[in-house]
Amino acid sequence: MKSRFFLAFIAFLGFTSCTKYLDLKTDLKKKVPTTLADAEALLNNYATLNQASPYVSELCSDNFMMTEVNYNGITILEDRLLFVWDKAITPPTTQWANSYKKVYIANQVLSIVQNFGNDVFAQELKGRALFFRALAHFDLATLFMDIPKADGSNQHVMGIPYRKTPNLEDLSERITMKQYFTELLQDLLAARDLLPSKNAVAAVPNLNAANALLANVYLYLQQYELADSYASACLTVNSDLLDFQTLPKNSNTPIQRFNKEVIFQSVTIGSQTYSRGKFKVSTDLVNLYESNDLRRDIFLLKNSDGTYSFKGNYDGQLNQAPFNGYANDEMYLIRAETRLRKNDMAGSLADINTLLKNRYDNTFIPLQENDKKQLMRRIINERRKELIMRQRRWMDLKRFNLEADYATTLNRTIGSQVYSLKPNEPGYILLIPTAVIENSNLKQTQR
Repeated sequence: MKSRFFLAFIAFLGFTSCTKYLDLKTDLKKKVPTTLADAEALLNNYATLNQASPYVSELCSDNFMMTEVNYNGITILEDRLLFVWDKAITPPTTQWANSYKKVYIANQVLSIVQNFGNDVFAQELKGRALFFRALAHFDLATLFMDIPKADGSNQHVMGIPYRKTPNLEDLSERITMKQYFTELLQDLLAARDLLPSKNAVAAVPNLNAANALLANVYLYLQQYELADSYASACLTVNSDLLDFQTLPKNSNTPIQRFNKEVIFQSVTIGSQTYSRGKFKVSTDLVNLYESNDLRRDIFLLKNSDGTYSFKGNYDGQLNQAPFNGYANDEMYLIRAETRLRKNDMAGSLADINTLLKNRYDNTFIPLQENDKKQLMRRIINERRKELIMRQRRWMDLKRFNLEADYATTLNRTIGSQVYSLKPNEPGYILLIPTAVIENSNLKQTQR
């Protein structure tokens, strides 16, 4: 019975996170969606599908710091304890429920369009639904599962449920990581074949959005040839970059929403913990921005106490719900890394220099590097500087911790207390939220 209640509980939490319960009861009284117009309306739910991604991976990474006073002022208990990698705390339920709500909507759409055969519009809607199902499951995997190792040595470790039905009565069972990513890639590759080459706005996934997500998934899986291929496919369609010399550095919102770099628009669910008055960019990250690096002024807001907060949101807003979608700058960084891993030093340098000449002022001198490890470290740092607040650093830490040369021990000091998270420690796998465990037959992750 509890297993049957699992998705109903998740759907309820997802709905009540942004609407009143009475609204949900009203919605449930409406007719069951059956038409293509119904399916399109479900996929046009921007608030759920494009504005509710998990936010805690940036909280757990090493990009930000807090003073003891600011730390003690955090009102969300889960955020406060996740920040210091507490071994027993579970994330806010939204970090699980919101993604499974996306999955639920995608599965609703897929159940509708299967009744319309090869209708062109139905197939496009199917592609969109498969994309969102894969995207939501990928977000969940990076938080609640171990990172799959390229040698397959942990492929039979249990992951989390991969939901493929909107039927609330169907059980949700944990499956192996191999099964999970097999399902995810099947969805995403099928979506790629169905999505159109262009859409009117970046909030609606198209072929290039699928390529960008595939590049990220394969990068995470350490399948670097495929990551390179899909990043290149993105840049073949659009290789535009913003010239940061043309941006208003004194503005609190220097980067516009839907700018020419954006491939797919998505933002995280907001958290008051990310208030710029207390959530400060870590000193070591600030120091990575050189004096002629324009990102220091475009991405960072200097506070009166000499610290820095984040303002470089690709969503064009100064708020606590930052952009975590896909953009061309990330594709250059992916390809720079994958080319280097193929020993294509020239190609790697070409990509990183193309990006950096649009991020530095006119004094920038193109990188010239003959040492592969040194260039990899530079690329790692550029990923950290460029993708700040996009929820990528946690994934990068998990991935690079598999390589001794690039592994990182995280440290925080709050008052007199020092906290640490060592490479590959179980703390890199977040526990399933307590409310989910209490209302389902899912067993808690053993760490």
